[in-house]
Amino acid sequence: MVIVYISLALFIGSIIYFAFFAFKTFKDSKPTIESVTETVSRIQAKTDQIKSETDQLAMSQQEITEDVQYKKEAVQYTVDAAKKTPEPFKNIWFSIKGDKWKLRNKSDA
Repeated sequence: MVIVYISLALFIGSIIYFAFFAFKTFKDSKPTIESVTETVSRIQAKTDQIKSETDQLAMSQQEITEDVQYKKEAVQYTVDAAKKTPEPFKNIWFSIKGDKWKLRNKSDA
């Protein structure tokens, strides 16, 4: 019976010893856990800031793309309008331009 009491006392002692060191470990690790929590919150804040900046850059890129497309269409419209200029106007333009060239060539000679 004495062996039972001794083993029971050892068992209770080991439980108390385990509880003491578990509490001490928890107490020692609490600052580390708080530090990790603060670090995670800082990282989350930076991630949110980067996401916000990424969204702003995407919006700016979209605006620039739309502006370039608009200007490209405007230039293309002007080029198409110039291509559709009536043939008689082109003939007049070239004849005026050609006469000037003939007058310059005569004065140079």
